[in-house]
Amino acid sequence: MMMGLMIVGRPRLRALFERPLLPVRAGMVCLGMVMMLWSSGTPAFAQGRFTDVLVSVVKNKVVAVNGVGPSEIDLGVGEAVVSTKAFGLTGLAITSTRLLGFSSQLRHWGEQSLGVNEHVHQSQVLRELCVVATERSLYGFQETLAHWTTEGLGMSERVQELRAHGHVALVVTTERLMAFSAFMSRFQVVPLQGDELLQGIENTGDAVLVRTSRRTLMFRSRMSGWTELR
Repeated sequence: MMMGLMIVGRPRLRALFERPLLPVRAGMVCLGMVMMLWSSGTPAFAQGRFTDVLVSVVKNKVVAVNGVGPSEIDLGVGEAVVSTKAFGLTGLAITSTRLLGFSSQLRHWGEQSLGVNEHVHQSQVLRELCVVATERSLYGFQETLAHWTTEGLGMSERVQELRAHGHVALVVTTERLMAFSAFMSRFQVVPLQGDELLQGIENTGDAVLVRTSRRTLMFRSRMSGWTELR
């Protein structure tokens, strides 16, 4: 009798241990398929979206080309391209009437009109921003938003220095210090006091330290406003 039970029980016992293997094997197959889709799809998406951009002029269009493909913007009648620049995800085209900023992440052109007889004197392009200085205004382009920000200059105010590195650009004028960040959608401004003289500038990709004859000021890329160190 015991021998019969053992003979009958073995197949059942084997079936008991083998039964859970089916969902496990199915799960492993599903996981393998997901991994294959991820490995074939995700890097291609990331590579296409975040590759460096090239800006050029083709006939009557300005064309930005990245890993995804070309993005065009038409030139107006009589509008001429003065210069083009590109670095990382950001492209810039300066024309006789406009500033054209390109966002590689959004695949979108942002436009900023120039005034009559307004001329660009300096420009800097970084991976995620660019800053342009004319005799009348400062213009900052934030790549993540494809958005231009404007800061007007005073009647007698002149740009003395424009520095850009990493995520921060610093503009020193005869009257103010102005910082622009890839993470802030406006210029962060601090006025200079009377006969305050600039003595030195130190910077990393995310912070700027300015020493003057009266104080030490710090700007950080992810913080709004300037901080005075005491």
